[in-house]
Amino acid sequence: MRRFIGIFEKHSAALIVFGLVVAFGSTSTGTFATGSNIENIARQISLDAPMVFGQAVVLIAGGIDISVGSTMAMAAALAIGLQPYGTLTAVAAALLFGLAVGVVNGLLVTRGRIVAFVATLGTMSVVRGLLLTYTGQRSLSGQDPAFAWWGGGQIGPVPVSLLVVLALLGVLWVFLGHTREGRALYAIGGSKDAAFLGGVSVDRGLMVAFSISGALAAVSGVLVASRLNSASVQLGADAPLMSISAALIGGASLLGGKGGIIGAFFGVLALGILNNGMNLLGVPTYSQIAIRAMILIAIVAIDALGTALRRRDLAQGRITQ
Repeated sequence: MRRFIGIFEKHSAALIVFGLVVAFGSTSTGTFATGSNIENIARQISLDAPMVFGQAVVLIAGGIDISVGSTMAMAAALAIGLQPYGTLTAVAAALLFGLAVGVVNGLLVTRGRIVAFVATLGTMSVVRGLLLTYTGQRSLSGQDPAFAWWGGGQIGPVPVSLLVVLALLGVLWVFLGHTREGRALYAIGGSKDAAFLGGVSVDRGLMVAFSISGALAAVSGVLVASRLNSASVQLGADAPLMSISAALIGGASLLGGKGGIIGAFFGVLALGILNNGMNLLGVPTYSQIAIRAMILIAIVAIDALGTALRRRDLAQGRITQ
């Protein structure tokens, strides 16, 4: 049992992706494993992946970011609404706004000493209010056809948005695994006190994590706006749950100190395949919500059980010594 839990925790996303491909490939013959459907899955997950990457970074550092959905929606609105001032200006403003939200979240957690869930829940509401005010509760339409290329264009058979995601994946993989600042996030998520005693700047690490999350949520917003060539206040409503689910499926933990960007990518891929397959099979929307919720509960339960077993083994080892 302990061995099974360890294997599943380490390779949960890859195992789920493999199982879903086999299941939908055998039940949706002729529709699932087609070039057009695979391209559709790739394009869809590439819109959500940057936001999931940011959520994974925050979870690794022992935090959580509930504001990603509102940040994504506001970034999309800015990328569309400011196009009369130039598309480059609009995109830059959207990305800077996301970074600013991340910085505010980091300050609330580090300087204000507010629990991350509460702090980001507050910023979520503030940003959503700004979105409603800015848009006047109306949808915005894009004015630059070239802007739509980033979300809807492709180079050969590969969507441009997927190339953007792969570039981000490479940068974050290097950051988390091969830089001092990235490795520090794992130490902070594992134990803030131990990290502090080990000479790690906990506040700085959390500021970096939340800033990355805000900026990457904005990247998702820009890609979504480009894909739709529009923005609406409905965007990002389920983004917090989705991003947390994908990151947890990818090996992150609500307790912090675990996970990685490769796993996060497989996590969002798993959810993308699941959503696509259920749509092809005609599964009702309310049933899809229940299925995704059950998967999330199962992942969290397995993570909690694995953590409890490791703590028990550690305690027994101390007693034996």
